[in-house]
Order: sequence, then C-alpha cells, then structure tokens
Amino acid sequence: MKHIILAVVISLAALASGSYVPSTKNEAKYADKDLLFKQKFFFEVLRNIHLPLKYEEYLPYTKSWVSDESKYHNFPQVAEFFDWYTTGGFVEKGALFTIYNEDHLRQTYLLFNLLFNSADWDTYYQNLLWARENVNECMFIYVVHLTVFQRADLQGIVLPAIYEIYPYYFFNTDVIRSITNKKLYDAKFGLNANGKYNVVFANYTAFEAYKLDAYNSLKSEEYLNYYTEDIGLNAYYFYFMMDYPFTLGGERFGLIKDRRGELFWYVHQTLLARYNLERLSNGMATVQPLAWRFPIKTGYSTMLSYWNGVPFKSRENNFVLDDDLYKRLDWVTGWEIKLRKTIEDGFYMTDDGQRIDLRLPESADAFGSIMNVNVDSYGMKHMGYIEILSRALLSNTEYRSKKMWPSVLMQFETSLRDPIFYQLYERFLDIYSYFKRFLPSYTYDELNFNGVAIQDVTFDKLMTYFDYFDSDVSNVLPMQSTDKYFDYAVYARQSRLNHKPFGYTMNVMSNYTGKAVIRAFVGPKFESIFDLQYYKKYFVEIDQYLVDFTAGKNTFVRNSRDFYWSVKDRTMYTDLYKKIMLGYNGQEKFALDMSEAHCGFPDRLILPKGWTGGMPMQFYFIITPYTGSAQPYSYDKSFSCGVGSGMRYYDNLPFGYPFDRVINFNYFYTKNMYFKDVLIYHNDDFKKMY
Repeated sequence: MKHIILAVVISLAALASGSYVPSTKNEAKYADKDLLFKQKFFFEVLRNIHLPLKYEEYLPYTKSWVSDESKYHNFPQVAEFFDWYTTGGFVEKGALFTIYNEDHLRQTYLLFNLLFNSADWDTYYQNLLWARENVNECMFIYVVHLTVFQRADLQGIVLPAIYEIYPYYFFNTDVIRSITNKKLYDAKFGLNANGKYNVVFANYTAFEAYKLDAYNSLKSEEYLNYYTEDIGLNAYYFYFMMDYPFTLGGERFGLIKDRRGELFWYVHQTLLARYNLERLSNGMATVQPLAWRFPIKTGYSTMLSYWNGVPFKSRENNFVLDDDLYKRLDWVTGWEIKLRKTIEDGFYMTDDGQRIDLRLPESADAFGSIMNVNVDSYGMKHMGYIEILSRALLSNTEYRSKKMWPSVLMQFETSLRDPIFYQLYERFLDIYSYFKRFLPSYTYDELNFNGVAIQDVTFDKLMTYFDYFDSDVSNVLPMQSTDKYFDYAVYARQSRLNHKPFGYTMNVMSNYTGKAVIRAFVGPKFESIFDLQYYKKYFVEIDQYLVDFTAGKNTFVRNSRDFYWSVKDRTMYTDLYKKIMLGYNGQEKFALDMSEAHCGFPDRLILPKGWTGGMPMQFYFIITPYTGSAQPYSYDKSFSCGVGSGMRYYDNLPFGYPFDRVINFNYFYTKNMYFKDVLIYHNDDFKKMY
C-alpha cells in the first residue's frame, strides 16, 4: 500500500513541468460531509448543461444573484459584472462561445470575479446556481473550472472529466447523432435496467469513415487522428490552460511562483516534440513552422459539431485570408519583429523603468510571459495578443466580432486536433528558441555530477497497442429524472493508443552520499552525438524523481506507471457520482488520493506507437544533485496539484535541462548521463491485448 500511495503522489505533476515532491505521509485521507456535499453539488449542476436544472433543492437560487455588498471581497470588481450583465451585453445562452473572442473573454473574466470574490461558500453556491441558469453554458463550464482550481475552499473537489461534461468537443457528430437517434427509437436506451449495453462506437475523423473526403484531403495527417483526437490528450491541454489562464495572475493567484512563462512554452515545446515522435512513428517528416504566406496549404475540417448541430468552422486547403483581416496580420507580424528586436537588443524596459536583462538564464521566465502576454508579463501593452490574433486569423475570423463561428483552434478542448496548431506553435517556439540561443551553453561543471557514473540501463520490452476505452457520454441525452441518475449511462467506445506497463533498471556507481534527481527523456535514434544539436528538441521528458545515493553501487528500478507527470484514465461520470453519493450517505468513504487528478499527461500516451518489427528510439538519462529547499510544503498533496504554490518542482534547473540551450560538445557528454538504444514494438491485435 505504501508504494501505491507514493506512486499516486508522484503522478500528479503536469506534463514536462518539473516534478512534485513526493509526500512522506502515507496515511489515507477521506472527504468529510461538507466536501461530499460540494462534490455532489458540482456533479449535479454540470449535468445536462444545456437544459434547466431538475434538482428541486437548487431551483430557489436560480432567479437572482447575491446583491449584498458585504458578501464579497473586492466589491468593485463584482459591481462591474453587475453593470455589464444588466445592460444586456453578455453573450446569450445557447450562443457559440470562445475565449478567443475579445468580448467573450472580458465577460468570462467578469463572471469569474463574481464567483471568485464571493466571500463564503453560501454566497458562491447561490451565485453559481444563478449563473447555471442565466449565463452562456460554455462560459459557465469555463468559469466553474477556474473557480474550483483557484478558490481555497474548493481544494480537493474533483470535477467530472471535461470530455464527459461536454462530449460535443470530443466526439464526432456521428457519435452524438447515433446516441440521440437510438434514444428517439428506443425510450429505454441509456437505462442500465433495460438489459442492454448502451454503447456507441466512436470513429476518428476521416481515417476510417472518410479516408479521401474533400475537406481533408491531406491523407498523411489522417494517420495521426488517433493521437491528435485522443480525448485524454485534448483534456490535458484544456486543464493546463485552466491551471494557468493568461487572464489571471499577480499576488492574488501566485501563478508566477511556478515560473509560468517558462512553463507555458516548455509545455508547448513538449507537446510539439511528442507530436513529432508520433509523426516519425508513422513515417512522416517533422512539422515545419507556419509561414504567413497565402495560400496556406494545410486545410482542416473536423467532424465535430456544436451542441445545436452547427459544425465547427472549417479551413479549406490552400486557405486565403479575407481582405479585411490583413490589418490584423500586420499586427501579428509587427509584434513578432518587435520580439526578435528585443532579443537582439538583449534587454527589455518595463513601464516603471526596470531593465530586464535577457542574457541571464533566469530571464527565461520573464521572456516567456512576455511572449504569452499573460497578466504577470512585463509586456502586455507592448507585445500584443499574438496567440489570440493568430488563432483567429487561421480561423478567418475577426477576434472582435459580436457574432462568432469558432473553429477548433478557438477552443482549448479541440485545438490539438488541427495540424496547423503545431505549425503555428512551431513558429512561436522558433522565437523562444532564438532567445535561448543567446544564453550561454552549459559548462562542464553545470552538467557534471562529480563522483556519479551511470553504468548501464536495461528495459523491459516496450510494446504499444490499441485497446477499447469507454467514456460516459450520458450528458448528450436529457436525464429523465433525478431518481434514475444511478441507472442511466451511455458509453462512447473508442480504440485508443496504449502501451504495456514497462520498467527500467539503472545501475549507478557513486562516491556521493545523499539525494539526487534523475531525469529521463525519450527521443529519436540518431547516429552521431553531434546530431543531437538538431534532434534535442524532439526529446520528451518522461520521468523525473528523487533518489537516495549511498557510496558504491546503487540500483534503481522504475515502473512506467509511477512516472511523475502522467495520470491514469479517469473514472466515468456516473460511476464517480455513485461513489460520491455512497460517501455522502455514509455507506462508504470517499478517498482524497488524487486518483482522479486532472493535472497530468495521459499515461497511455507516454510512448509513441511502435512498429511491428520495432521502432528504433533512444532514452536519455541525467542525474543531478538535489538542491531542493527544506522549507515546509505550502499545499496538501493528498488532494491538490499545487498550482501557484511555487513548490511543484524538485529544483530550479531550467525546464528541458540540459536540452534547452545550444550544446557545446566539448563539455556535454559526462558520466552522469546515459543514452540507451531501444526498440518500441506495436501489436495490432488489440483484442488479444485488451
């Protein structure tokens, strides 16, 4: 049991974002009645989001918000929401919503202020119920996640998986229509008591059903749909953007403590590296940066539709921007030029006269925030919203439009589906890499760990396969009654990429006694060490953990299920609600163990899809001294991701170390590093593996 709990704690960290320090406490924690009431509440208000609430106990609070000024922190922020809403300027219920629209973004922030500034649970509870019935449904989902992640009195709350709250953004139109049609012709469809298994098979876009459709004729991209449309991957990106929203920051939220600017671009670089590994596994070239030259070859048409049946806006092959949007393109390219000029100048002046030296390694965080233009950046007024405008331009949309028809690029939940997303962020990361090129290469002393030498690393056989995964998509259908909730479930079944659990054993000789950190990466096979200068950006950090060294030989055994940044598949909506209700009614305990963590990369996607005969890849390991602080933890790791705590990482080494800078090969290869050639196999007969 001790090892299980430790594994759960290690698995909490976000993708490639440093590591959580494992807890030394092994005692189990359980939710009390108050927390279970809140759990029950959130699961119920998020049910059938486009329909009125059916729970009688909530209805009295849906008519009005709390107007008592004494019930709020920072009432001027709340009053601003009241003013905006009462003038009728808010996006309507049922309308298409995107955070990449200027008005929608502003309104979302105002609604967040109403809920976040609610001084106590009762005020928050009443305001949330009012919002559930009176504001745009997608805006409501967005703000619920923001407040649950940011309010101290909601720490430990587990929300249903986003792909089960709102299946429309994760499952193609044919799945949604199949479910609604089956219910239309079979009134008992969805009820477990009907003696049937309520399953709809979910195909991927264009690969199985539409191999050569006119909207997505770039056949090579279709071979990656199992990866780019993976519900776990897209949910991961949504959650990361919720944990670090560019609209929140400052002393109140503390996100800057987590090196948010540096983290933001490292997460995107890691997503690009992982995407490129999947391309290589399918015999495709690595992605190239987007060039703002029209026509743009890469079109995209998803098979997703909004809840009302309107398809997501598509982009034709050989896309040409509307004439009236070129002025926005001038803004974007102008900001890029300004960023590159700032890098070359080597410094940046803030509005208050502070000089930020961009030749110092620690400036990576500040420059990352400037590029992201988040609230903690020094350059919000000067560098412009490059990401927002770029996504809008590639959607052929004016970001200030009153009526929006968003593409997949304009929703966090769907962005990773579009191949041009990766081209766009490759362009952004070229700018960030340009900044990194001016930083000094690591010296021998910065890379070497004196007295520590990795002798060898051996791996279990690495095997990928596809297996079936069920998601509870009951939210697509109206709940017939609150009493039937337990007996109501519809499943979307997909074949998803997975891998067999694997382990590796590392033998290390050491003259050093004490703690150290092991980092592990996976990347492409290359022939010469000098090729690493090019290939290093395709290496993905897959593990990072703390070990204790003794003098002499040390052996460390590590299992893939314990990797620090990955999380297992989520429990389905209805099953989790049953556990909550059993706990609420005193029939069993509801554990606070982060087994439903939102803040990690899907474990099943650690490895790229292998080849039948074995795909050659390389693992890279480096051991560094542990330099962590002995100060007490500022968050409870039994139920918190620690976002904004400043305590999420083992050390202060740059994200991606030692691949984040230009390599000086005179010093690079030290005894505390090790490259291991491996083969990743793939088994197509997933039925036998399932």
